[in-house]
Amino acid sequence: MADYALTPDVAIVDSQFIESVPPRVVAHTGMDVLCHATESYVSAMASNYTKGLSLQAIKLVFDNLQASYAGDKTAKANMHDASTMAGMAFANALLGINHSLAHKLGGAFNLPHGLMIAITMPHVIRYNAKTPTKRALWAKYSYFRADEDYAEIARYLGLPGKTTEELVAAYADAVTALAESIGIKMRLRDNGVTKADFDRHVDDLAELAYEDNCTVTNPKEPLIKELKGILEAEF
Repeated sequence: MADYALTPDVAIVDSQFIESVPPRVVAHTGMDVLCHATESYVSAMASNYTKGLSLQAIKLVFDNLQASYAGDKTAKANMHDASTMAGMAFANALLGINHSLAHKLGGAFNLPHGLMIAITMPHVIRYNAKTPTKRALWAKYSYFRADEDYAEIARYLGLPGKTTEELVAAYADAVTALAESIGIKMRLRDNGVTKADFDRHVDDLAELAYEDNCTVTNPKEPLIKELKGILEAEF
């Protein structure tokens, strides 16, 4: 279900309620926060109002997720803020195919949403940064700029790279390194998905992901065969 009627008027952001969350859940939900912030930053509906929230949430995740995973209470509070800020951003800018794919993967293979988000994220970053076959509809910008947006994130984090391409690659690599540092295995086959089961589902998953609501605001409109290619790269 998705409707603005479900959006809360007030959020009580009190980190005492997440201090007992197990490390595995911290890892998965933390990567979901990072994806919320990243996808809303490059979304076709991103604006000056949402991008500031997205960017600061990304910085907070990189600065705090590892310590939060280790149990640090201050880091947990900062991650709670990051989660709320990213939520404020994507409630307005919406998301993209990272969520479209993860929604379907989690259902098909009975794996946690945040885990599927983490595995998918580097592949989507690299895919979205390439010149599109079709741009997203109703974009709030006059030219394709997802690659520049990812590069700007990398600059804000102080990642290495002189060109846009180098910065995009640095950000994708940083996402992978962060996930692995908190115990996430970044391939589907390393999380119990068999080749036979994957092959049986992949075509349907690609088609269902294309139809997901989040696909609409991805910075470029994917082809179903391109979504299948991302899924195959994840395996």
